[in-house]
Amino acid sequence: MAQRVLIDGYNLVAELWGMGSGSAAIARQRDDLIRLLAGRGGGAVEVVFDGWREGQVHGGSERSSGIDVTYSPRGVTADEVIADKVRERGPGTLVVTSDREVARASRAAGADVADAATYAARLRLPPRSHGPPETAPERDEDAGWSGNTAKKGNPRKAKKRDRALRRRLEKL
Repeated sequence: MAQRVLIDGYNLVAELWGMGSGSAAIARQRDDLIRLLAGRGGGAVEVVFDGWREGQVHGGSERSSGIDVTYSPRGVTADEVIADKVRERGPGTLVVTSDREVARASRAAGADVADAATYAARLRLPPRSHGPPETAPERDEDAGWSGNTAKKGNPRKAKKRDRALRRRLEKL
């Protein structure tokens, strides 16, 4: 199944380049973001931009370079549109936002959440090659067994949820 990514557009633009001043600069940044995402591939991507102040009364959506782009209708924020879309799609969606309330609502709906800064850092990395995965050397399961069941391990190991999110981001 293709990975579904739902992005709060202006959060990601602000992390990548900072917000431009003036509508022409902001429009250019939107286009740059769409081109950057289209060049990365990695599954179904939808970017939601705010249109609540100056947008069309009913909002709008388009498909540009293989990326679904949605503008929130006038009077509705992109955060509200994202929350509705996450409730529709449920688990299996990766939401990219810096908004804590959107992140909380997305997690409650079963979606994974990545901070815009984390996702922006991932976009800045060179694209992954899609060659065969490296295989780990085989190991003897019983090697080193001492019979002790006391918990051992790295107390600094990331939480299981954070490791799962990192693996999802690495697939992009």
